Amino acid sequence: MRLKPTVVLGRPDDYSGLSSQFLLRSTPFWIIICYCAFYLAAYNYCSHAYNRDPTSSFFNPSKGYERIYSLQREEKADAFIQAANQSTNPPNSQTYPSICLGIATIARSGEQYIRRAAGSLLEDLTASQRSNIHLAIFFAQTNPQSHPIYNEPWLKNLANQIIEYDVSEKEKAHISLLEETHQFWNKSMYDYEYLLRKCLDTEAEWFMIVEDDVLAKEGWYTQALGALNDIPRQIGKQEWLYLRLFYTEKLFGWNSEEWPRYLGWSILAFIITSSSLVAGRSQSRRLRKHLSNTAIAILCFFCLPATITLYFMAGRVSMHPLLRGLQRMEDFGCCSQGLVFPREIVPRAMETVKHAANQRYYVDMTLERWANAEGLARFVLVPPLIQHIGSKSSKGAKFDEGANSIWNFAFEQYT
Repeated sequence: MRLKPTVVLGRPDDYSGLSSQFLLRSTPFWIIICYCAFYLAAYNYCSHAYNRDPTSSFFNPSKGYERIYSLQREEKADAFIQAANQSTNPPNSQTYPSICLGIATIARSGEQYIRRAAGSLLEDLTASQRSNIHLAIFFAQTNPQSHPIYNEPWLKNLANQIIEYDVSEKEKAHISLLEETHQFWNKSMYDYEYLLRKCLDTEAEWFMIVEDDVLAKEGWYTQALGALNDIPRQIGKQEWLYLRLFYTEKLFGWNSEEWPRYLGWSILAFIITSSSLVAGRSQSRRLRKHLSNTAIAILCFFCLPATITLYFMAGRVSMHPLLRGLQRMEDFGCCSQGLVFPREIVPRAMETVKHAANQRYYVDMTLERWANAEGLARFVLVPPLIQHIGSKSSKGAKFDEGANSIWNFAFEQYT
């Protein structure tokens, strides 16, 4: 009778021992162990390094929205306004100032940010710099006397011009209707055009229009003037619309419409990595010993995708930070907290805003659409020269949440 062959199995503990020894000598095993250690270290680094980046998965709101530099500027602005309340010296300005600095203000519930806005813009200026600025504060409401700052001494001591509506009774009734019916888009357009028109009456070369809930960095005047003089050298005869003083990084994340580009770069990274590994193995006897097909598969299908994922998680602003200094910004610029216009473009900008007054667009959206159609260049200073500090929107309580999120995270890193 023919006996069937039998297979003698080793004991479980013997098999376990052989398996452990095999794993310790296995290149794929050590690739996984080393990569996991690297990934954990990189993940921990990213969670600390990129927690202020709003485009990052590691963003921590308590860190990102922490006021650091803003607190310093607020203290200096408050001290300046307090001193201005005690001053009896009238504001000094040249007959032909370089900048018309216009601020439209509306009474808000609670804190009136206009004090700190004006204080931070003026507190560190030299006498010569101050004389180059025509400060125009515009009470953009039909009853300006109801604004809490209307009778405060600093206003008359610092402003070169205090503006109220100087319009016909019919037009004033229209403005009052816009206020009562909360037509914020229409009224903001009207007020912006009105303030530009008042600045046009001055002989200023540049018109700087800022909102009343901003905070300027120390030395903003020198940097802004330097940038304004550099723009013509950069673009030659091309027309330009504005120099942006504020932007928010929240709009500079990984854009869904660019996914084909991201996919293409990821595929290219896979091709380069896999082909380099295969080519290296074919050229080197030592690599041939360690880079098995399994090892290459782990590197290409596990390690590389995990690394790419971590790259995108880190955030676009962190991986591709904006270059510092004067830069062009034709896309994703927001909002209208601070813009500086050259005098020659202002009449056309006024017409554009005026014609869009009945549409539900914000001022910056209207200007961007026009600039795109006309091919006008737009510039920004990185990091920005002003910060948005208004947590109470001038448009009402239902807009407060949106106002809180308009923030520049790089501004707080000034020292």
